[in-house]
Amino acid sequence: MTRIFAAAAVVIALTIAGLTALAGAAQATPSRPAGMPKAEYRALIVRSEALDQKYGLHDQRAVPAGMTRAEYRALMLRSEALNEKYGLGAHRAPAATTRASGSSEGFAWKAFGIGAVAMFGFVLLISGVLLVGTRSGRARAYS
Repeated sequence: MTRIFAAAAVVIALTIAGLTALAGAAQATPSRPAGMPKAEYRALIVRSEALDQKYGLHDQRAVPAGMTRAEYRALMLRSEALNEKYGLGAHRAPAATTRASGSSEGFAWKAFGIGAVAMFGFVLLISGVLLVGTRSGRARAYS
């Protein structure tokens, strides 16, 4: 009986340790690289923005390769008209539900991390229960 409690305590301790370790990783937020001074990071950002402007990567008025400016303008006007006709894009009717203030347009990595940690804990817990059940079953059969 003592072995069962000891094994259960070990499984619970491992589950808590695993959940704690993974929860910290799930809540980590992206920031400047470790060891990079703030001034150096700011210089990198400014340089990146300058290169984007130089090569037209942020310019929304840039014309795609293989199109004239007139063709591109006609395509944009047609797209805006279709969006307005079918209520898409900026012409979309407001949604009936409201979004949480902390939500963003990107993938919810925080929710994914929490789910992954919970699933890992569940797997550890089930493994421990099966391990304890298997060992205690053998002990009863031979005693």
